Amino acid sequence: MIASLVGSVALAGFSPIISASAAPAVTRPSDPVVLTGADAPSLIGRTPTRIIGLRWTGSAWQRRHVQVDERAVVNFARIYGVLNAPTTSFYGSQPGLVNELVYTSGSTWTGNDPDRLIDANDEIAFMARDGGLIATGAPQPSGTAAGSGVEVRIIDPLVPGSESYLYLFQKGTTGILPGGAGPRYGSYKFRLLSGSYKSTYSRFGSANPEDTLFKSSTYTRHFSDRWLNDQIKITAPGASGVDILDRQKALFAPNTCGRSENTFNATGVYGSAEGAFIVNKNGPVRSIRSYVGANSGPNTQRTHVFYDRREDIVTDLRVHSIGSIMDFFDYSPAASGMTYRDSLNQGGVTVDGVPDSLNTGEAAWEQLAGSQGTITHVNNLATSFARTNTHYYLDDSTPSDTQCTGDAFAYGSSGGYITSAIPCTDPGTGCSATLSNKRIIYYDAPGGDAVTALVYRSGVDTPVAATATTWSP
Repeated sequence: MIASLVGSVALAGFSPIISASAAPAVTRPSDPVVLTGADAPSLIGRTPTRIIGLRWTGSAWQRRHVQVDERAVVNFARIYGVLNAPTTSFYGSQPGLVNELVYTSGSTWTGNDPDRLIDANDEIAFMARDGGLIATGAPQPSGTAAGSGVEVRIIDPLVPGSESYLYLFQKGTTGILPGGAGPRYGSYKFRLLSGSYKSTYSRFGSANPEDTLFKSSTYTRHFSDRWLNDQIKITAPGASGVDILDRQKALFAPNTCGRSENTFNATGVYGSAEGAFIVNKNGPVRSIRSYVGANSGPNTQRTHVFYDRREDIVTDLRVHSIGSIMDFFDYSPAASGMTYRDSLNQGGVTVDGVPDSLNTGEAAWEQLAGSQGTITHVNNLATSFARTNTHYYLDDSTPSDTQCTGDAFAYGSSGGYITSAIPCTDPGTGCSATLSNKRIIYYDAPGGDAVTALVYRSGVDTPVAATATTWSP
């Protein structure tokens, strides 16, 4: 059923199949293709900055944006810049016992990837919509190294027969490269108000105010501290561009203010908290913001990956046992008039500060749509243990629930709420249970509806697929 909807949802950007005999191109405009070096072994050992992307139009090569992101397994004590890693203890946890595959950066204590060439766990990213025709019989592109070509075939499993191709080459030493890539897909500016990160960032107990901004043609996001994201402006065509977000919030439970996104940043009266950045990267295809430290979960990690029309937020909980946890978006009064709906309440209700009664349970997606634009959330929660979930929703301009952070209102506050006990997930204390949530947010023009959300849910469940092989003219 979902596949049959693909052609009818112009907002989501899925093109219809024109005829049974014409193989359609892959046209998911919001979704990336992400390969590892292991997926494209002929790229291993090459210099990341010398890799370019090209598509074949049928008569010429055209440059497209491609990005290589280096990764490595890094000890978390190193991320904190701590020298005596084996004995350092934060809240009884030892980051020196935690080693995870993360994005690397010479601008943080994480450091550069020890292998500065493309290796098996590095990522190569580009947008699925940037593919072109198969380059059978095409000439070697000008300015590229002979024998360096890699053909990436892209397919959309939801559109049978669809295929597109993007080609990866190493820059040569002579010749002029093809043009046509156009502007970068977004701009991420990490701005720490205290100064440079390594010189001024407080990793052990103080807040670190920021004025950090990601901006693309479709949306703007703002951060005021490590865990404090406090702005969403949808700037897709026709959207009003107003800021509809109060905060993305984190609590143990409603009315329980002892721990929140504020205390994760070591503000308020609830004691200090360690924290550090893994990476802040501004890239042509995607920008990456990744950080650790949330009170007594010093190894808890969140990573934002910003594409031009979507944002991926991956949260890896690593903390001692806790009774419950919430992760939700509280919108601002500027979201008034939008329609809120989710997979359990597809008819929707109006966000207006007046309480509503909704079906409860674990929602597969949620959405707000109005003249302000459309924002659709698709969540994938994975745990190694049994849990009890529900979906939290509160729309009340005079809420009885204490608003622990942000403004005094609850406009369309919505998100996941694990109500059952969560076992210890911190490998820094020797625990092995895991909890990871990947929230994918799509930013669109006004007019989104349940069909839009269903298509996005289906696309997350069945992503574009890609295979890489060597290519020669």
